[in-house]
Amino acid sequence: MTRKSPSSDFIPERCQHRTRTGRQCRSLVAGASSSFCAAHAASELGDSEDFVVALTERACRFQNAQGINYSLAALYTLLAQGRISPRRASVLAYISSLLIRSLTAIDNDPFPKAGRPGYDPYAEPLSPTEADSTDDKEVPESATPAVSVASEHQIPPGKDPLPATAEEFADAVLNRRKPN
Repeated sequence: MTRKSPSSDFIPERCQHRTRTGRQCRSLVAGASSSFCAAHAASELGDSEDFVVALTERACRFQNAQGINYSLAALYTLLAQGRISPRRASVLAYISSLLIRSLTAIDNDPFPKAGRPGYDPYAEPLSPTEADSTDDKEVPESATPAVSVASEHQIPPGKDPLPATAEEFADAVLNRRKPN
């Protein structure tokens, strides 16, 4: 005879809170409209509250580090006050860390307009007059890369031309004098 797992036993008149091992709380529900006992109903309220205003009030749409910092400070305050569960706070903090990491990726994006309708990364660059006539909002200079994509693959000329073969290159490198 096999034994049932604790999570398969379901008694509707008991509190619906489950422990980490899957066992159901032994207390009876607090009322007909509730599915938790009095103790677990109070702890579950914090996760159903809406903190969108508190967390996004000064967040600047999460587009800069200061905005994310303000949101994390508000999250810390909610956690310290016991108004938000530690689990929910840790998930929101993790999402904030992903947002802050993506800011540097956005700044280094070689194709900042990718994904916009009509954008083709392989099309010829527009002349300055054509670029001014587009109805797309211009990206600030800080958001575009310092090196254009076309010049990214060009190597500037050095003092001496490179050797023609790999053997000549190896001889040139190996036969250099070491500094005294």
